[in-house]
Amino acid sequence: MKKTRIIALAMVLLFAIAGVFAQGAKEATAPSNPVEAALKAAEGMTLSELEEAAKAEFEAAGSTFVARGITSGFKNVLAGFGEKYPWFSYEKFSSSKDQALFTELSTAIGAGQYVCDIAMIQDGSSFKPLLVDTGYVFNYVPKAVKLSDADSNPLTALYVNKNFVWNSTVVGKDYLQNVWQLTGKDGVSLKGIKQLSFQNPATENINMSFMIMLTSDEAVAYLAPAYEKYFGKAYTDEPGYKNIGYKFLTEYVKNVSTWHSSDTTAVKNLATVTDGTIVYGPLNKVKDYPSDGHDYKKELAISGWNTSLEGFDSYMYKMWIQVPATSKLPYTAALLIEYFMTDAGFTRGWSTEGYYSVNPAVPVAAGDKNITEWNKTSIVEDIDYINSVYKDVSTYVRSLVTI
Repeated sequence: MKKTRIIALAMVLLFAIAGVFAQGAKEATAPSNPVEAALKAAEGMTLSELEEAAKAEFEAAGSTFVARGITSGFKNVLAGFGEKYPWFSYEKFSSSKDQALFTELSTAIGAGQYVCDIAMIQDGSSFKPLLVDTGYVFNYVPKAVKLSDADSNPLTALYVNKNFVWNSTVVGKDYLQNVWQLTGKDGVSLKGIKQLSFQNPATENINMSFMIMLTSDEAVAYLAPAYEKYFGKAYTDEPGYKNIGYKFLTEYVKNVSTWHSSDTTAVKNLATVTDGTIVYGPLNKVKDYPSDGHDYKKELAISGWNTSLEGFDSYMYKMWIQVPATSKLPYTAALLIEYFMTDAGFTRGWSTEGYYSVNPAVPVAAGDKNITEWNKTSIVEDIDYINSVYKDVSTYVRSLVTI
């Protein structure tokens, strides 16, 4: 057994050396971290070569694979990967909360300690400064799909969207038609809506990112024409607002009537509301709507999904998948990423509305739109923009929250 492991380890080292030399013409300096070197070597391999390197690495290590992540669907991906590659075994997976995971990863990796072999992360405002900019995680670009620069580095694992949801049996599907109704102000022909349920952005990081992205050029391009349509006049700069996005988010936050603590619970509660409450929450939570005597496809109106909205209809945010700088099994992590990007891998973990692979060949849930269609009318998370303005905008948003 010892001789077998030595041979297997030698094969892995040969793959790494070959890969790094193959990259030599493109890179003046080889990576100093062995995990980064392995991932760069893996990018230069064929899939069969990567499978061989991962198997050799795994057998040489003689340990189980450890994954960390913020979504329970990842455990199903690990199970599917194990079925595809019988030599693979992994530690039991349980999902983590955002900040707990960032603390665990940054503390351990910062001290040069092993914590896991792969990590699935969300919340760009923490991900970039705590893990990417510090060099605590490394990127692997998969062969399974050709990705845009924005999705390939850092590697986007999947997209998730948050939408505006309400009970259409109470107020009708056309209750919300323009995003400016969410400011509570009356328009030319539509009335402002004053029953808005929102999770506190000071504690819900995705909601804070949404608020910050509302100040971006992308959001301005959506908000300005919707403003003109709603109020019957073009927007002109107003004192105190850097752009129309600041005006919208200010009036939106001030118009919140209910600060719910759980998106899941808020969506569930829509089954019993008697007013026109609109919940801002993830599309994937509609599957939790009470099934006893209810059908979310018939009862709930969901912006962009089964009803259109002037302005923007959702916020598309990302989850990323990265390999820690202290990983023991980088080739195996790279192979897992390859599997993750396939139809079989992705749908093993996520198959309901509201989850989207960056691979356009992976089908979405029946009745849903693909990521390309959603992105035509959605505000999409941009971690570089979020981090460039985070301090100022997040401080401003917190000053508006009254709870």
